[in-house]
Amino acid sequence: MDSDAAELSSITTVVSDLALRVAGVAERRQHDPDDPIVARLHEIERSLVTAQRRLRDVARALD
Repeated sequence: MDSDAAELSSITTVVSDLALRVAGVAERRQHDPDDPIVARLHEIERSLVTAQRRLRDVARALD
């Protein structure tokens, strides 16, 4: 079980980093209010944050 918890912790960290990176790209593109990519990037960021929360919940359930 400890190796599963460690693996989930590692995955959670990676997903968190991805969410931050996607948010950074979205912020850099904010200068154009008509850019359709910005909304998509925010949607992806929200999905990644949700995945991060779910991974943390699963990791806690292993304890």
